[in-house]
Amino acid sequence: MRQHDDTISSKAIEVVHQISNRLHPCPDLRIQSVNMSRVTVFVLWLDSLVDNKRLQEAILVTSKQISDFKGKRIHLSSIIPGLSTHTVNNVSETVKALLNGCAIVCSDDIKFVQVWHLTKLPTRSVERPENEPTLNGPQEAFVENINLNISLLRKRLKSPELKIETYELGNESQTTIAILYHKTIAKESLVNEMRDRLKKIVFDYIVDINQIREFISDPYFSIFPTVEDTERPDRMIAGLMEGRVGLLVDGSPKSILVPLTFAMNLSSPEDYYMHYSIVLPLRLLRHLMFWVSVLLPALYVSLLTYNQDLLPTPLVMSVAAQHTGIPFPTVFEALGMMIAFEALREAGTRLPRAVGQSVSIVGTLIIGDAAVQAGLVSPGMVIIVSATGVASFTLPALGLVMSARLLQFPFVIAASLFGLFGVVMLGLVIVARLASLRSFGVPYLSPVAPNNFNDMKDTVIRAPWWMMQKRPQEFEPQNSSRMNVSHSKSRRDQG
Repeated sequence: MRQHDDTISSKAIEVVHQISNRLHPCPDLRIQSVNMSRVTVFVLWLDSLVDNKRLQEAILVTSKQISDFKGKRIHLSSIIPGLSTHTVNNVSETVKALLNGCAIVCSDDIKFVQVWHLTKLPTRSVERPENEPTLNGPQEAFVENINLNISLLRKRLKSPELKIETYELGNESQTTIAILYHKTIAKESLVNEMRDRLKKIVFDYIVDINQIREFISDPYFSIFPTVEDTERPDRMIAGLMEGRVGLLVDGSPKSILVPLTFAMNLSSPEDYYMHYSIVLPLRLLRHLMFWVSVLLPALYVSLLTYNQDLLPTPLVMSVAAQHTGIPFPTVFEALGMMIAFEALREAGTRLPRAVGQSVSIVGTLIIGDAAVQAGLVSPGMVIIVSATGVASFTLPALGLVMSARLLQFPFVIAASLFGLFGVVMLGLVIVARLASLRSFGVPYLSPVAPNNFNDMKDTVIRAPWWMMQKRPQEFEPQNSSRMNVSHSKSRRDQG
């Protein structure tokens, strides 16, 4: 493959040709020359990425002041207020600056190539969270602009200890990645582990945070999420203040937090904006609904296929009457209804929001009723599959919802082959698998296994804030206290 000469020319017109040839064909490349005092200055920019109003103002000021810096190596920031500039020394850096939305300035008398930071990338405004909605608390969500996302975090955490390290990943996309952590809280080895895992990523392009998640997750083949993703700045700040490490990707409206435990998947952002006494029944309900969404169809199949003696006689007779005339075994009936329900849910997701929910709900009712009327499935099976779907909707973490939807099928198959014995054995395998998982070195089932009573204050229950004086010890924070006693005392003394 032919290599480009990366040495930048000393002649301005040759620099223009070098950049034009490297980008050709490039219809949005603009080149403007400014002639003043027998000096020709070339300005190059990509029309789709630059703030054209500021650029023309900068060119106008330059044309008026060009005689003052003729032959001098000075930054135009001293001439144009508020303009950030820097110099580049080769063609690759020059082209990279153009693709980042900067303008390039070159002249024979300036003796170097200067970059004007005038980026104006297309982006949407801050909106309400869609995947993590709450009735209480902040109503702002991340967007696809990493600088705007960082500003949302800076607004909430005005601390010099909030550290942000930026990297570029993707050989072609050169996507900006930002690591975020609180220097005096996050464990240094955890931050180093994140740095090491990012440095190992070698890929052509990075367009979404899910690519990073799959590269840094451990283990690779687990269906359970070991990396938390969130679109809420307040949740990101809460995680950083617990000693966790965050990650932002330019172009993605979500962020990443590590480590992640199983109990965190069942906590909602709204838990921290309600009274703690109300959170307890809600969290208990979510824990129950997770296992209902995984086990309910399997239990129904096992009780009808192998373990009818565990049911009351009137219930057995009622269920048997419902299955009279059904041409399929119970397991095929269950699998067919589960697949149909998942197909309807997927169709509702892909359709426009205005009609998607209506299609999924109405479609389920119509198809379920038609299947019962046709004698293909029993009314009890429709109730079970519908209840399973409703139970999965109560889970706040989308990754855990997907895991529950996948686990339903092997549990139903195990129930059809071995009855309740198969369900119990597969359940033990799943629990053992959960106990073996780790997220960046933190046991997935902590603080239950291994047990830590202090951290149990924010798992199944949510203790009042005045009781949670210590940060979660499972993350081994450098500063474990949430209450700065000396700072609080000094404020009381001043009062």
